[in-house]
Amino acid sequence: MASTLRQSGALSAAVLTSRVLGLVREALFAALFGAGVLADAYQVAFRIPNLLRDLFAEGALSSAFVPTFAAVREGQGEAAARRLANLVLGGVLLATGAIAALGILYAEAVVRAISAGFAGDAAKVALAVDATRLMMPLLPLVSVAAVWMGVLNAERRFLVPAFAPAVFNLVLLAAGTVLWWHGGAAEQRLLWWSAATTLAGAAQAGVQVPALWRMGARPLPRLRGLLRDAGVRRIVRLMAPAVLGLAAVQLNVFVNTRFASELGDGPVAQLSYAFRLFYLPIGMFGVALATVTTTKVAEDAARADVEGLSRRTGEGLSAAWMLTAASAVGLFVLADPIVATIFERGRFSAADTAATADVLRAYAVGLLPYSLVKILAPAFYATNRPRIPLAASVAAVAVNLGFNAATYRVLGAPGIAFGTTLGAFVNVGVLRLAYARHIGPVRTFRDGRDLAVLLGALGMLAGISVVGAAAIDASVAWAGHGASPVAVRFVRAVVLAGVIAVAAWAYVGILARLGYPGGALLATLPRRLIGRLRGRGRTGADGGDDPDRTVE
Repeated sequence: MASTLRQSGALSAAVLTSRVLGLVREALFAALFGAGVLADAYQVAFRIPNLLRDLFAEGALSSAFVPTFAAVREGQGEAAARRLANLVLGGVLLATGAIAALGILYAEAVVRAISAGFAGDAAKVALAVDATRLMMPLLPLVSVAAVWMGVLNAERRFLVPAFAPAVFNLVLLAAGTVLWWHGGAAEQRLLWWSAATTLAGAAQAGVQVPALWRMGARPLPRLRGLLRDAGVRRIVRLMAPAVLGLAAVQLNVFVNTRFASELGDGPVAQLSYAFRLFYLPIGMFGVALATVTTTKVAEDAARADVEGLSRRTGEGLSAAWMLTAASAVGLFVLADPIVATIFERGRFSAADTAATADVLRAYAVGLLPYSLVKILAPAFYATNRPRIPLAASVAAVAVNLGFNAATYRVLGAPGIAFGTTLGAFVNVGVLRLAYARHIGPVRTFRDGRDLAVLLGALGMLAGISVVGAAAIDASVAWAGHGASPVAVRFVRAVVLAGVIAVAAWAYVGILARLGYPGGALLATLPRRLIGRLRGRGRTGADGGDDPDRTVE
């Protein structure tokens, strides 16, 4: 586990930067557009290219590309692997460019389908259609970024693709700051924000080019020989069930968006804001661990090392339990002050905070299984068993949709979020059973003592968070007597940061003291990462090893 934690630790630091910037971006968006008509229109418009991106690029393509690239490099050499990457780049550009063009032409039909026509609000539909047309070019841009991300990850250069989304967020932050100071009609500002979203996608792709160039790759799209290439055919074969599985997931998102759209103004935006907070620890830990695990299991599978593959997966699962379970407890208990600190300003009201916090709690329960799915699924693609993740996704979606269809009018937006949580539990359950049957045994904990230590540490974390939440409320009430709203927000943020720091310190200290696997390394990881980054900076300045490369 030490190697997995060290590599994912550096990656988590990179992803943390992006996720924090993403939260700042969402906070600026919330201040500009609130959680009502404008935010709902944008979220539906953004969801259209985003759904397609997950379906064809960062989801299915990434899961199929990395193991195929690793296998070609292992068997045929570096030149053949890079030729494959350029063929995939050409094919992806051709396919996603055509889809984007169709999305622009038929934007109104798509918006009406995904939003149920916003219950007859024609102005809201028109705004969403205009925003959709501005953002459809985002699909080919992020698809290109996904191919280049796969190449860099396969070469164990994790940091640049992990930082690339930070560039996306920085571009939007710059655009949002200009819009904040410039003023103007809210609808017009929303369209400028939509155009900036597409520009940010171009920046996310382009920032990876220098790293590719430094390692000798020449990222140029190629079409000649596309259909005859064995590697491309393998990627398509692996992608087919993955696309079907992701299509089931996106159908779920599509239907849930319709459910939320029928609940009036606000629920679509509340789900989006809460999911952004929910995805912060997934991005920091779940995605980081999954990225490292995917690369390693792809290499183990290419060598037919089933024992090594199971060991790598077990390390990823154990680390995910340690990191994301704690995040789930913290998000659940501290949902209200977290949402208020990040979003409550401008058009985002205290009522919006309370509603979004309820949604966040429903999501938080599913944080751990959601992260475990990202670690288990790559092993099936690496071993040419893509139908198993497909079956798991379909089962999860069936549970999710059935629950939400029966309860969304009664439970509202929190119920829709909880349906996603139930689906995550089903998904990870199917994958866990299938792994033991088709690949081999995989251990998350060494014995029952490890589980007991983890549960005890989580209990301590929960207790500190509950006391901390009361302290935050008391501090805000005290500061609210005569203080400005800015001062109240500052007090809330400072006390919240203190509560999180104390809870994390106690949690990690218990794990390290009682010998939980990886606990001692986790306690020293911040210091180690700072030392490594300083060392890399000196090495890169001297012109030595490539500072982008993360190795064991």
